[in-house]
Amino acid sequence: MYLFDSCDNSRVNRVTESIHKSSEDGSAHSPDQGRDFSNDKPEDAIGFVCYKPCSTCARARVWLNDHHIPFNERDIKDDNPSASELKRWWEMSGLPLKRFFNTSGQSYRSLNMKDRLPQMSNEEALELLATDGMLVKRPIVVSANNILVGFRPEEWQKALL
Repeated sequence: MYLFDSCDNSRVNRVTESIHKSSEDGSAHSPDQGRDFSNDKPEDAIGFVCYKPCSTCARARVWLNDHHIPFNERDIKDDNPSASELKRWWEMSGLPLKRFFNTSGQSYRSLNMKDRLPQMSNEEALELLATDGMLVKRPIVVSANNILVGFRPEEWQKALL
């Protein structure tokens, strides 16, 4: 006896047709197999601005997943925040603007930002941050109530759980 012998033949036909159709057009057999969930945009999701190769961002992503916190991921190198976004986040965060700079990054060092940043106006600094995602500290969490810059698990726990 075959597995489908006791099933409704019309259901078996639909499943079989679906498998054959999927094979022909190259799509996955299972509805979720091979699906990219990163573009899902749940209404209650936070924004997670990161750089994929960054190990700190990877740890933060694992933390969010482990705590079942939905998020929409944005790659800071491919989709750098604008100066107006950065200004809004900076104002919401209450942090010094310097905290938004990736002070350990190559861009920061090559531009000699340690010496230049103190002489820059806030507007100049925000404009500069908007030109290069690698200058921006990451990850950044953007929610309705919080802006978190960098990954500090204790701070994230207080703000997000």
